[in-house]
Amino acid sequence: MTTFKPTSAEHLDWLKTIILDHLLYIPSVAQLNDPTDCRPKIAPMSEEQMVIFLRNDFIRRNPVMALDLLAKHESTIREKLASLGLDWFMRETSKILNKQMEQFRVYSLSKRWNNLSLWAKYAADHAGYCLEFVNEGPLFESTNEVVYGEYAPFDLNDANNRSASFLVCKRPEWSNEEEVRLIRARGSGPQVKIEARWLTRIILGKNMSPEHQAQIRDWTKLRQPELAVVQAFFDDLYQELRL
Repeated sequence: MTTFKPTSAEHLDWLKTIILDHLLYIPSVAQLNDPTDCRPKIAPMSEEQMVIFLRNDFIRRNPVMALDLLAKHESTIREKLASLGLDWFMRETSKILNKQMEQFRVYSLSKRWNNLSLWAKYAADHAGYCLEFVNEGPLFESTNEVVYGEYAPFDLNDANNRSASFLVCKRPEWSNEEEVRLIRARGSGPQVKIEARWLTRIILGKNMSPEHQAQIRDWTKLRQPELAVVQAFFDDLYQELRL
C-alpha cells in the first residue's frame, strides 16, 4: 500500500518524523480534499418526522425531564418549524452531523505506487514522494478498501438505518485513486506509532529537486534499519512509471 505527498516544508517535516521517529500523521476528515468525504447525507424528512427526531434527541439529552416541560419543548419546535421552515432545520442538522464526522481521522492509501494521476495530483506533479507500506500489522490490517458509488442516506429516526458505510464510500469520479483507508475513531490523536519494518521504502518523484532528494537520503541513512530509497522515471517506450 502506498501514499503520495508533495515536498512542501510541512510535508518534509512529516516525512522526517515518519523516518526517524516512526510516527505517522493521520489527517482529520476536515482536512480531506473531497467536501462529501465521510459526511453522510440525511434522508428527506417530513415536518412531523423532524419533530419526532428533535423530541427524541431532547429526551436523550434530558432523560428525567417532566412531561409538561417536554410538551412545551415540542410546542417550541413546531413554532420554529413554522417560522424557519423544514429546509432550515435539515441544513442545520446536517451541519451538526458533519461537524461530528470531522473529528474522525483518515489516512488515505492507494493499491499501487505507479498511478500517474496520483503523482500528478498529490505529489506536486511528480516532485514529491511516495511511501510504501507492508500490508501487515495491527494498524494496516484494519484498513478498508473504498467502495466507489452511492450509500444509503441516514434515516435519523431509524437507528438500524444508520450504517457507517459512508466512511468507506466515495463518488465514482474518484475511482481512479484505488483508495484503501485507515480510519481512526473520533477523538484520536493526530499521530500514531508504527513499527519501522512497516515502512518498506520511499519512492522519489521523477521531478524531485536534487536538494530534496539529498535531504531525504540523509535522513534514511540515520534510520535503524536504513530505509530503501528509489526514484521513479517515466519509460517513454512503455509509457509508464518505472523504478
